[in-house]
Amino acid sequence: MRKLYLTLPFCALLLQGCGVIMARYEPDFQNVQQLKQHAPLQPVRDAQVNADAGQDSLRVRLNPISSPIGSIPAHVQTAINDELRRAGLLDPQADRELHVQLIKSQLTAGLANGEGELAARFTLRRGGQVVYEATKDVTREWDSSFFGPIAIPAAANNYNPMLQVLLKSLYSDPQFIRAMK
Repeated sequence: MRKLYLTLPFCALLLQGCGVIMARYEPDFQNVQQLKQHAPLQPVRDAQVNADAGQDSLRVRLNPISSPIGSIPAHVQTAINDELRRAGLLDPQADRELHVQLIKSQLTAGLANGEGELAARFTLRRGGQVVYEATKDVTREWDSSFFGPIAIPAAANNYNPMLQVLLKSLYSDPQFIRAMK
C-alpha cells in the first residue's frame, strides 16, 4: 500500500510536465507574398491586439504556455506587425488601423491527440470608420502523448502554425484586400 502512495506523485508528474515557452513567430514568406501580390495596398498603423476574458493566456494540462514576447495577445500582435512590415504595409502615420480581438486561443493535449483552436475578430478602420470586419477561425490537430514532458511542448509547437493559417485566411480574404486598397 505504501508503494502505491509513492507512485501516485510520480504518475501525476508524468501527466503534468512543466511550463513551456513557445517559439517566436517567424513571418511566413507565403503570407507576405500574398499581401505583396495585391499591390498597391495602403499601409496601416501597428496592429493592436486584445483578448476576450480568459483568452489572453494558454494552459495545457494546467501548465502555462508562454510567449517569448510576453502575453499571447502581444505574440499575435508581433506576428501580424512583422508580416505587415515585411510586406511594406506598416506606417505609423497611416490613416488605417487594424484592431484584432482574440476570441478563442486554446490548446489541449489528450493522451493520443492534441487539438488547438484560434479565433479572432479583425476590424480595419480608415479615419475612424469601419471598412472591414470579419471573424476568422482555425483549428488544428496533432499527435500527442500520455507523457506531459512530450505532450505539452508538442502543443506549444502547434500554436504558431495555427497563427500562420489564421493570418493567411485574413490576407486571402478579398474583402480585406479591397479595404486595404
